[in-house]
Amino acid sequence: MLKNTKPNKTLLCALLTFITIIFPICTQAQFPDFDLSDNQPVEKLSAEGFISLDKVQPGRDFKIAVVVKIAKGWHVNANPAREGLIPTEIIFPETPNLTFGKVIYPTGDTLNLASIGEAPVYHDTITIGIPATLLQSTPIGPTTLDMQLRYQACNDEQCLLPETLNVTIPINVVSLAETAQEANEAIFANIAFDTTTNDSSEDQGGIAGALSGGNLWLAFLLVFVGGIVTSLTPCVYPLIPITVSIFGANESTGILRSFLLSVVYVFGIVVTYSILGVAVASTGAVFGQIMANPWVIGFISVILVTLGLSMFGVFEIRLPSSMQNRLNTVGGAGFVGAFGMGTVAGVIAAPCTGPALAAVLAYIATTSSLVIGFWLMFTYALGMGLLFICIGTFSGLLSALPRSGGWMYVLENIFGIAIITMALYFLKDVKIFAPLTSFLQNSLPFFGIAAGLILIGLLLGKLTQRFSGIPAGMKVRKASGLLMVIVGAFMIVGGLQQPVAGVHLNWVSDEPTALETAKQEDKLVMLDFYATWCSACNELDHKTFSDQTIVDKLENYITVKLDFSVESDKALTEKYQIRGLPVVIFMDAQENIFKRIEKFVDAEEMLKIIENVEAEAKSIKGSDL
Repeated sequence: MLKNTKPNKTLLCALLTFITIIFPICTQAQFPDFDLSDNQPVEKLSAEGFISLDKVQPGRDFKIAVVVKIAKGWHVNANPAREGLIPTEIIFPETPNLTFGKVIYPTGDTLNLASIGEAPVYHDTITIGIPATLLQSTPIGPTTLDMQLRYQACNDEQCLLPETLNVTIPINVVSLAETAQEANEAIFANIAFDTTTNDSSEDQGGIAGALSGGNLWLAFLLVFVGGIVTSLTPCVYPLIPITVSIFGANESTGILRSFLLSVVYVFGIVVTYSILGVAVASTGAVFGQIMANPWVIGFISVILVTLGLSMFGVFEIRLPSSMQNRLNTVGGAGFVGAFGMGTVAGVIAAPCTGPALAAVLAYIATTSSLVIGFWLMFTYALGMGLLFICIGTFSGLLSALPRSGGWMYVLENIFGIAIITMALYFLKDVKIFAPLTSFLQNSLPFFGIAAGLILIGLLLGKLTQRFSGIPAGMKVRKASGLLMVIVGAFMIVGGLQQPVAGVHLNWVSDEPTALETAKQEDKLVMLDFYATWCSACNELDHKTFSDQTIVDKLENYITVKLDFSVESDKALTEKYQIRGLPVVIFMDAQENIFKRIEKFVDAEEMLKIIENVEAEAKSIKGSDL
């Protein structure tokens, strides 16, 4: 027995040595995927997130970059990927404080794969870009954005199962009173962000960027230019005849006095806008709704009618009664009168909200620096008033022209007709005067009747004379003629703001119900935030949404019209960040916003927008399958 022991021990030792040497080789051959040949596994992919600012203010646009590093010898599928392959993509979390734009994926390199042929792939290091917006309701303080990167790693021989990698990005949310600086510029320089797809307008983005970046001088310049642009919009047109009537139909001492009166008139607009801007932004209301208050509209209409009647010569503003002295002041005689009419003009022009004004109001609403907010509004209104300084200055030259032949009376009568027509135009939006709106039509027969009334009225109206200089019987004839002209002018001005008869969208007015219907029927949604005092909103209705091509294109959409004429819904205002009108939003039933429009667009441009929205929606739906 002892003789057999040594051979057995020798055989056992040899067997153990053989297993020790061969087992790792066999293991490596059987499980190459798991890299068990090394002491530690090789990481196939790593990702790190960056943002373009060192701190972000509520309401601010910023950019996100995800830098992905891929291990040597490995690659992942590009986005878009070849059919049948899983693309590399960012998966966003459900967050109430952030909205994301279209993800910018880099272009992949073409690789010839033995199994399927050529396919686009990523290798080494890539950078993915994401436009983002921090909502106004975001609380101040540090927070994190947790997103995921979905990918499938492959080498030259085989592919691993798809995986998701968590990417955490810290975000420091601060108030707009603090200054934000650009960060990680080298990383973002390599991303081709498409600035034309940004939902925010260029003006708003530029002003918001200047404000948050500490470039106040640039912000003031942009705001001033924004005011000038606003003065060219249709809702300011009613102020032009009023301005001309104040300075052009009254005596003046020359261009210098007309210029000074115009400056005081514009200063009234400036003061009104500054006060209204701070007050409205502080309450979170939509700027322009001040015009929806019946008392405000009534007050303005009384002033306009009074001024118009004085133009007709119904009363002489120089008579020494206290009431007529007040009318004299309202009519613009003197600097106090010019300032008073300027304050009224500021309220009339309130609906002319643009991207520049929306950015300023957003700034005022999110910062304690009301002083800067006041002066920004001051600058905006000053830019808007530049047009009226020019009009008022040179309108005064009319008084220096010869008054022979009664042509000056013709001007005064025309001014009076224009002013009272505007008073009726404002009154139509008051509930008690609703029949005025229902009476209006946008049709050729309707405009033909209006033109007939104007022609007959001009023949009866004796525009070369004033009420103060004609017999009692002639006054009745003149009053009847002027009334016919005013009604005809109102029919044309108001009718042009109505949708074309016979073509319309199937609007619904309840947002929650509309979204629920969209989910059940798997339809896209268009939200139209509207107000009767919003000129651009009316233009969208009667020029764009009444176009047969647009109506047909939106037939399979859930179209929602939300009326902010009298009062805005606070929840909807905060949810969709409504600071001014118009606002049109395209989104799907899951509330993924594809496009936000904050200005008038014609039917041709709207058609392109709808096609882009549908393409993006189809792309998202395809990626979810």
